[in-house]
Amino acid sequence: MMTGPFEGMENAVNADPGENESRNIQTIRECLERHFVSVTFNQQVRPTFAFKHADGKVSWLLVINREFLSDNMSPEELRRFVEERVIKKIHANPGKRIQISKYRDITVEEKQLS
Repeated sequence: MMTGPFEGMENAVNADPGENESRNIQTIRECLERHFVSVTFNQQVRPTFAFKHADGKVSWLLVINREFLSDNMSPEELRRFVEERVIKKIHANPGKRIQISKYRDITVEEKQLS
């Protein structure tokens, strides 16, 4: 049996996009829960996490492109991306709406009150 750097890749490449999306949502949730409280997920309009600072005074929205969510990146790669780039951007922008594009670009906007 051969092993190497591509072992297990066939499963990631052939994985069901819905399966990837569910796994990626769970991975992102776990990362957010390490830093914030009241983490919720809603995908009525667009996949969006809402969460608060531990003191409850500041809240954010994290809006994620669906194509990004269905990407077949490994859970480790996704964790690194969230921990090193997204969480850093969130902390630097209290109370804002953070968006992740399908190309992994991160943008910051004012939250719209509805």
